[in-house]
Order: sequence, then structure tokens, then C-alpha cells
Amino acid sequence: MVPGARGGVGAREERVTDDLVELLTVTQRRVAGGVAAALAEDGTTLDGYRLLRALAGGGRTMGQLVAVLHLPAPTCTRLVDAAVDQALAYRLPHAEDGRKVVVHLSDPGRSRLHRWEALVAAHEASLAAALGPDRVAALRQALTELAGPGD
Repeated sequence: MVPGARGGVGAREERVTDDLVELLTVTQRRVAGGVAAALAEDGTTLDGYRLLRALAGGGRTMGQLVAVLHLPAPTCTRLVDAAVDQALAYRLPHAEDGRKVVVHLSDPGRSRLHRWEALVAAHEASLAAALGPDRVAALRQALTELAGPGD
């Protein structure tokens, strides 16, 4: 039986498919759900965490955030609005193009991000313990290749 699948007395075992798209989808949802639950206890969503991570390397325009987060523009705007409302991020006019704004991570946002990164790291550590370091390394490599060039 696969970890996370239900089975036992009185329960029918869930069939696990070998279809790659289905496996990736189910895995993504289970992993994201576990991480989201941990982050929710500290008052954020998985996308809120991802936004702060995207800002940690420096300011980004809204277009850059949409591209790196792979989210629709309205969703990204709502995330940024919420982060600004919580003083986790702030907006400044673009230095060369006054029509654009650049979103930056605030000091309180950086502190919150460190806390959230610890929660995510703990979740990843439990996954790594279940799979073992060699399988985690192989999985990370395969997923990196599937994801293609980074943003």
C-alpha cells in the first residue's frame, strides 16, 4: 500500500494508478495540503508563503510575480494586497517606468517568512524521513528537470 492510502478491515484499498499526470496531481495535492495546514496554523496560505519567498530575493513587478508564482494576475494582486495590508510587503514606483509598481518584502515580512520557512522545512523533513535521502534527491532532480528552467 502507498503511504497515505486508506485500507484495512472493512475499508477497500484505494487503487493507485501508474498514470504520471494522475500521480503528480495526487502527490501535489497531498503535499500542498499538508504544508497548507501547517501554514494555516500560523495565519497564511501556501500562496501567501510563496509570495514572500518570491520577494525575498528583491523587489518584483506584478508581471514578474505573476510569472514566477504561476498564478492569474487577479489572484496575485489579491495576495499582494493582503501582504501589504498586513505590513509584510510594500509597493514602490518602478524606477524607470512610473506606470509600474515594484513589490518589496518588509522587515516584518522577512521575519514572518523565516517562521514560515521553518514550518515548511519541518514538513519536508518528515517527507524526507519517510522516503530516505537517496529517493528524495532523485525525486528533487526529476521534478527539477520536469519543471524546466527556473523563473
